[in-house]
Order: sequence, then structure tokens, then C-alpha cells
Amino acid sequence: MEILHIPVLLEELVSSVKIDENKQNIIVDCTLWLAWHAKKIIEKMHTGDIFIWFDADIRNLELAKNNLKGVNEEVNKIFINSNFVNLREELEKIKIKIITWIYYDLGISSLHVDEAERWFSFRFDGPLDMRFDTSTWFPASHIVNTYKEDALTKIFIDYWEDSGSKKIARNIIEKRKKWFKFYRTKDLATLIDETTTFPKTKTRIFQALRIETNKEMENLKISLKDAINILDTGGTIFAISFHSLEDRIVKNIFRDESRDCICSDIICTCKHKKQIQILTKKPILPSKKEESLNPRARSAKARLAIKC
Repeated sequence: MEILHIPVLLEELVSSVKIDENKQNIIVDCTLWLAWHAKKIIEKMHTGDIFIWFDADIRNLELAKNNLKGVNEEVNKIFINSNFVNLREELEKIKIKIITWIYYDLGISSLHVDEAERWFSFRFDGPLDMRFDTSTWFPASHIVNTYKEDALTKIFIDYWEDSGSKKIARNIIEKRKKWFKFYRTKDLATLIDETTTFPKTKTRIFQALRIETNKEMENLKISLKDAINILDTGGTIFAISFHSLEDRIVKNIFRDESRDCICSDIICTCKHKKQIQILTKKPILPSKKEESLNPRARSAKARLAIKC
């Protein structure tokens, strides 16, 4: 099966990677997907450098391994089947405490969207699952079938601020009162269609459920802080986001970690120390050409910082 995917902000990301010829470079890709960005980065690396990949989806990991066969065999490649929230723990297992560069591509893979069995889209009927790692957590169906109305409303509003959130949550509860269970993507898609005719609501509700199912926002906060802590002096962190909440998390953490004080007391009591310097006052955006070639790039924003 041929998998088509156009990586977003590829040139911008690859050009930000600075390989130090005088030391071992240890680069971490927190969201491997199918290794589109990784190929270009590995080609720049030197003999003895280490490239470490994280991906919670074992299928992505296996496909990426195949895609990277023969690419700069002088680089030591380590594949880790785990969510990036486990970054520090997994690196400690392989005796790595300091890294020189790290990046996040927080967009969802085209593979997940375009195939029914990948469970992420309402375009095809499939299990209402949405987990990147199917061996952990609960599927999206658990959320839809068990969360109370207030909790469902909060998810839909917090993650997409959709105007139909309250009504959709209420209708899910009413459907459940009739002993109906949501196990397929079409079950939820049909209910949304019956509730509203606004064209973007279905996309927003499905994406909000994916975010909640995978604890994406909580995991991102934890991982970004860990990444900054284990970066070597002069090491850089690059994050591409596709959602305003993701970008806000990256922006706020970068802002806080670039300050010596993050408390509001007249005399500082937080004892926080500046760790990074932000290199992007405004986020890096795709060019008009890239947007025309790849519509999925339109919402992308990238931020870059360097360890002090």
C-alpha cells in the first residue's frame, strides 16, 4: 500500500537543525509518523550520532523503519514505541540524560485520517476508537458512552469551542437513555448530522474526542517541560502545531521557561530560572506556495527555542 503524505514546514524544520561536528549529536523525534522529516535530518548527521524516534502507534513505527532503510547507516537509530509523555523515562532506560535537539510534529498523520480502520475520521465507517496506541487508555467510545453531559460539553467547548457543543452532548445523553451505545464512527456522525447542519461541527467534535482520548494537551505540557530540562546547552527545540490550543501550550511554556521569574509576587518567591531563549518572536508559518500544494498546512505554526 502506498501512503501519500506531504510533511508540513519540512524545509523550515530541517534548516533549523544544526549539526555540531565537534561532538556527538543526539536528536529526538517525538512524533515519528512515517519519518518524512526524519529522512532529511538523518542525511545531515555524522558517523556515531544518535537519532531517537518516538511513536505511540506501532504500525507507524514499523512503516517508518522500512522507509528509513539505507538512509545514512552511519547514524545509530533507536525506535521507541511509546507516547512522548514518557520521554524522560524512556531515554533513561537507554542511558541518555542529555540531548542536543528535539522536535514535535503535532499534526495527525494522513494515514490515520484516510483509512477507516485507523478510526480517526467520520469519512469512513469504523470503530469509534481514536487511540494512537491501542494497548493503552480507553477508546473514544468509552468517553461517548460513559461521560456525563457536563463532561462531554466541556470537552467539546474546551477543545473546539463549537457552538453546537451543548446540544450535541445533550442529544448523546438522550440517546444513551434509550440504551443506545456508540461503537462506530457512523453512530456519532449520524447523531451530529441530526443535531446540526453546520458543516464544521462534525470535524470539530471528532477532533475534540481524539484529543481527549489520547490526553494530548496534558501529555504535551509534560513532554515539553521534560524536553527543555534534558536539552544540552545550545540545544534547540522545534514544535509544529496545528491547533490553537497546542500552539498556546507551546507558546506559554516557551515564554515561562525564557524568564527568571514566573510568579506575580513583588519580590520573586518562585525561584524559577530561565532555561531557554525564544528564537521565534512570531510563529513560523507555511508559505502561500506550501498552502496551495498542501491544504493541511494552512493551520500549521512552528516555534523554535534554544537552551541557555
